[in-house]
Amino acid sequence: MVAQRRRTEPALSRRILALLNECPGVKLIVIEETLGTSRIEAGRAIRELMERGKVRRDESTREYFPV
Repeated sequence: MVAQRRRTEPALSRRILALLNECPGVKLIVIEETLGTSRIEAGRAIRELMERGKVRRDESTREYFPV
């Protein structure tokens, strides 16, 4: 049996993109706290945005930026 990947709600992805456009270079903890979501949901949404080429992560600082 193959586990299905859960999709995040589109509203959360839009809110994350809006936050990153307003304040580029934030860490996951800031995204969680600012948007009032769990680390799992925020991480899932960020990962999907990165896969779609909308967000990039600076590996040395672990900060996220809009593309």
